[in-house]
Amino acid sequence: MNRLAYLVLILLTSFALLSSQPRSAVEIKLMSFNIRHGLNNDDESNLRDILRIIKENDPDLVALQAVDSLMDKGKVQFQLRQIAAQTGMHYTYAAADTSESGTQGVGILSNWPFEKTQVIHLPNTPGADRKVLLCGLIKLSRGLTFRFCNSRLEYASVMDRALQAAYINQMLVNSVQPVLLGMDMGARPNEQPYFSFRRNWQDAAQGSQLQTWNEGLPGDRVDYIFALLNNKVRIKNYKVIRNYPDVSDHYPIQATIEFW
Repeated sequence: MNRLAYLVLILLTSFALLSSQPRSAVEIKLMSFNIRHGLNNDDESNLRDILRIIKENDPDLVALQAVDSLMDKGKVQFQLRQIAAQTGMHYTYAAADTSESGTQGVGILSNWPFEKTQVIHLPNTPGADRKVLLCGLIKLSRGLTFRFCNSRLEYASVMDRALQAAYINQMLVNSVQPVLLGMDMGARPNEQPYFSFRRNWQDAAQGSQLQTWNEGLPGDRVDYIFALLNNKVRIKNYKVIRNYPDVSDHYPIQATIEFW
């Protein structure tokens, strides 16, 4: 065997050995949390406690709902930017509603920069509060790009919640990238809005009876982390973070997602 043929054989053997090695999963920790407009259950600022929760649980991505950006004594108090500055995370924000004092909406924190962001306005009936879906495109590596999205559905109207849930599913279900979704749905798993996610989504808390708001009973899940069904995505674990019950009227939830 000449020298060139020998080198080619060595290279082919090396490639075959590399390709036969099992791939290791890439793990990502996601948190979703309705922060009650930056106020705890005594209507005092909860931002320090939110920071403590994020730092203790160390998520890679955070979906925050009921986030405000308000004018106070001539200065803008932008809650998401304050949290991002203290955690060192990238952020993106979508205002759902605007008033004289500022805006309220949803935000995303990420350990990685966003390739793109997108805001989709959700349908609503006349008189109902406006709601949005916020998505960030994240390129984690050459072979892994995914979307992380966040929304808070209309609380006061069952019809609006069902309409908005169906619309979100319609907007995301045909995504070419994997999709992860944090949401304050305001609906339990046995109610109509949830049904839009039963066929094409993995519910990180499937089967869990832990309530996600602090006045709820066992089984009262209204906050969710979903993953669009994809053979490259698996939900590894899920938890409800209940050791700070007075920070908000919702408990933060967290899941670990594996990409293969």
